[in-house]
Amino acid sequence: MTTPSSTSSSAFDVRVALETPLRLFAPWLAAVLLVTWAGYPGVVCVTPFAWLLALRVGLRCAAHSRSSKPNQRILEAALAGGFFGFLQGVLFFIIAPRMGPISSSEQGSALGIGLFLLCGGVFAAAGLSAFNAWLYLRRRTVPKAG
Repeated sequence: MTTPSSTSSSAFDVRVALETPLRLFAPWLAAVLLVTWAGYPGVVCVTPFAWLLALRVGLRCAAHSRSSKPNQRILEAALAGGFFGFLQGVLFFIIAPRMGPISSSEQGSALGIGLFLLCGGVFAAAGLSAFNAWLYLRRRTVPKAG
């Protein structure tokens, strides 16, 4: 049986970059849908807090990637994190209208908040994911003292 580290290559690991965010988004999606179904669609407003889940995306990408180059793993983690943030932003756009009617004078603000959560989520999650992947790879390569 081969492990991810024993099948290293320099190619971009598309599997880890797509599968990891989807696997970590599924519990968030389930929680938001369950709480929304229970009558509290405002749970989707904690999306910026949920960006912290991107830390786990970065860790899993760095640990499970088949790429041999550390920079490649960090790039994969950043792209996976960005995809994760995009998924969270799309979920916000889908759930937000269920929070109640939005007056015509507030529609622009509501759209701005949604776009901020979508675009900001892509960059925030990508950054958090890449940073955590970098920390993980740094810990693996730093020699132990003593």
